[in-house]
Amino acid sequence: MSGGVSGKRFPTPPLKGEVLANIPSKESVLAFIRDILQAGPADKKRREFEELRRKSDSQLATTEDYVDDILSSLGVDEIAQLQARHNFTVWSEVNNFLERNIWVSHSDPKHVIWLMATHVYAPGLGRHLAFWDTEQKTDPGMPGGRFWYLPAVMEENDEVLTMPVTQVLDWLLDLLSGSIDELAQALTDSNLIGGREKDTVADARSIRKTLGNWYTGARTPGINKILEFFPNRLNLKFKGTFELDENNSLDENFERARAFATLKGLTSHALGVETPIPEETAPTIQTIRKRLLCARAFQATYFRLAEAIGVPDEAKRLPNPSINQAVQVVSLFQVAYNTTIDTCKRTEDETTERQLFRETLDERYPLEAQTTLLSVTPLDGNLNFLSNQLNKRLMELGNTDPIQDESPFACSKEHFVALYKRKAEFLRACQIEYEESAWLNTAPTDSDLYRRIDDTQNWAALNSVACSDRISLPVRRAAAWRMVDLAGTDLEQAYGLVSLLSQLLNDPDKRNRPADARDLTDTLFNRLKQLPSADNLRPLILQLEAKHELANNRLEASKKKFDQALKNLSRQGFGDIRGQVARDALAVFACGHHPGFNQVACDQYRLSIVYYGGLEEPVMYLPSTEEMVKKVREYFWENLYQPYEGVPRLQPIGWSPPDA
Repeated sequence: MSGGVSGKRFPTPPLKGEVLANIPSKESVLAFIRDILQAGPADKKRREFEELRRKSDSQLATTEDYVDDILSSLGVDEIAQLQARHNFTVWSEVNNFLERNIWVSHSDPKHVIWLMATHVYAPGLGRHLAFWDTEQKTDPGMPGGRFWYLPAVMEENDEVLTMPVTQVLDWLLDLLSGSIDELAQALTDSNLIGGREKDTVADARSIRKTLGNWYTGARTPGINKILEFFPNRLNLKFKGTFELDENNSLDENFERARAFATLKGLTSHALGVETPIPEETAPTIQTIRKRLLCARAFQATYFRLAEAIGVPDEAKRLPNPSINQAVQVVSLFQVAYNTTIDTCKRTEDETTERQLFRETLDERYPLEAQTTLLSVTPLDGNLNFLSNQLNKRLMELGNTDPIQDESPFACSKEHFVALYKRKAEFLRACQIEYEESAWLNTAPTDSDLYRRIDDTQNWAALNSVACSDRISLPVRRAAAWRMVDLAGTDLEQAYGLVSLLSQLLNDPDKRNRPADARDLTDTLFNRLKQLPSADNLRPLILQLEAKHELANNRLEASKKKFDQALKNLSRQGFGDIRGQVARDALAVFACGHHPGFNQVACDQYRLSIVYYGGLEEPVMYLPSTEEMVKKVREYFWENLYQPYEGVPRLQPIGWSPPDA
């Protein structure tokens, strides 16, 4: 950050006491998946892992353990595991880019979760699962043409969604050619399910009640209960299955198949939707258990999402996407999945498929291709467009605002028109900001740029000037003051003041400080802290205060504030500021003048620096703590440390610049 607040746009602050928000990190997503799958013993220090507070080697080992736990719980083969690891790596890169380029800061968590679910998680999962299915079908034997692991409308006039666990039970009951009562009796007769009292077995009534709750969707089954009800020793009689008899002729098998279809009541429409499946064979107990566990995971995730975005309890099972917005996430998953399956069928060449996918989205979903589906649209620069759009969206959303519709599918004409109008207007506003920023930043001379700064009314465009590293400091300072003058909100004024402080305290601007920089900094801090929104910018202010302390040669106070800022940034996102703060904290600690320095303690900054852009050069490998200490020590003396005028300059101890 060279003199402005950032190249990003800024969201609106929450009410006092609101839970802070952040883009979920790779670690947070892994921990969530592991938790939802109950793929290992509970990690009592999960928060420590999510915030990178473990030793780096332990942190990396835990990440691998989590991935192994998840893949093991899914029970997939080695080929599928390799594909899953590759997909996770690709997704992690996308997610980390967004972490480093979005200033979530003070947004309401529901808006962050909603925007990430609709723009990243649902379309990304849909596309990756489609690739997975083209390599190896993940649900052989399940009815085709439907996403059995997603809440769905099974019949045209259904007024409630059918939950994933219900769909799996329907599949099982169909193969058994029985009812819930009959399944309950079969489980009872197995004598494998324990009762409430020690050394007793469960009775049919209690089993029937549990299965009934699963079937109606009144309760999402626990993993242990699924394991208990469907152990490997269970023996079920499948009366509703059909297998080809190789000893019969084709005509004989055809007649058997037709009789089977008549017995099962399968119409030509149903067969058209749910096939091709040449035979309906008896599944293993392991397969039944795996399907139930998968359905349970998706169902539990669906309900958690609905809860997080504020869907009322009474609406969580309704198919109307205007009332139950969680259904829109399901629709976006289906669009990405179906489009990918379609394009993969048309070509086996990866480059051609990417082009076909992009062209298909542009043709079928033109506005979504430029907004909601940007993360899966294979085009250079799309993630930059997406991060800028999400920053702008978060800036405009207040914490009391409801979430905004994203999916145009299955909604009323009125909602469809309103959605498309909002998206078109939003894209036009983005274009205006882009054009205004370009007009400012391409001024032929500083004199021209001064005039343009005075003429513009666009706060975001001025911010692009204030944070530029190609425009002279006096001009950028003029842009920042204009930001303060134009601020339409308390928040915009605060960010304007942060820009001015950044120009005094951030490298390389501090080399051109005015003589009264220390007094001016104190004045700006006092003015900033009088604004109500200052508390919402606490990590930014702590970072700037740390540099203020450093410029006064107060190294211990400086590191303490850097550490406080870093802790806050793990829970309140300001893009790649987190990596910069970790780097600067380590630099102060390792400069040679901090009395508490020790090599072991340096490890705490290592992953935050690497993951969040604290190193200027591309990271081709994970540097050791020793390498990193050497790099940041050089950085401290060459860049970070610039005392105020009149403050005695400290001298390096046991180190000299490379060109000395």
